Formats: sequence, C-alpha cells, structure tokens
Amino acid sequence: MDPSHDALVRKLVEMHPGWDLEIEESHGPLRSGYVRQRGGSGLVRYVVGEDDRGRFLEFYSFHRIWGDLHARIRADGTVEDLDVLETAVATTGDPAEDRRLAEAQNRRNRRLLKELDEAGLLSGGPVPASFEINAALASGLLDPDGGDSREG
Repeated sequence: MDPSHDALVRKLVEMHPGWDLEIEESHGPLRSGYVRQRGGSGLVRYVVGEDDRGRFLEFYSFHRIWGDLHARIRADGTVEDLDVLETAVATTGDPAEDRRLAEAQNRRNRRLLKELDEAGLLSGGPVPASFEINAALASGLLDPDGGDSREG
C-alpha cells in the first residue's frame, strides 16, 4: 500500500478513538468509501484526492450522539477542519432578525450539502437517515411545521 495512504488512514483512525475503524487495503488507488463504527451508530464517509497542496483524505463522520465531524487530512498529517451541518439557530426575540438568521443558516447549509455531494461524501454509499432528515430541516428544504418549503 502507498505510504501516504497509510498515513492518511492512521490519522483518520486516530481522530475517531474508540470507533475501532478498519479500512481494508484496496487493489489499486483508494478513491472513496465508508466505514462503520464497530459496535456503535457512527459512520465515516471518505474520499481520497489530490489538489495543488498534494494528496488528501477528506471525510465526514456522522454520529447521532457525538455529532458530526468534517475534515481534510493532508499527507503530512495536518488536519483542516471543515464545516458541518448546523442544526441549531440562535434567536434574538426580534422576528425579522430571527427570520434573517434562519435564512442565512439555511443558505450556508444548502451550500455545504452541495459541496459534500460534489466531493462524493453524500453519494455512492450509505448516509444515516438522521442526517438526511436534519439536512432537509436545517437547509430550509422541509418546513418543520408540516410542509415542503419548496411548495408555493
């Protein structure tokens, strides 16, 4: 296996203590996949790529209790923390300001969902149903009061 791949996988495992993650050696270059937490509800989706800064492993971890984690691990071991789905909205008591804040969060979450999908972290494998529900609510695509907000 490629030594840089080994380093990326070791760092991913290190960032998930107690999950007992195992990513099996692939035949050929590893591009994407997922791995489940042993004995728990956690799931990690990952993609391996390369950009102008070199090889990286980007992942999004889903856990219904501990929350989500999204980062890019570089071949040299550095970690770039990336955005996760925001599901809580602060309120101010001013309905107009609260609406503005909620709409801004919805836009941010829709942008993040698009980025995750384009990176391959939401397609080609399992995504927890809890994340799909939270994503629909936290992006404004589903009205928590009972309707599809895309409807007129």
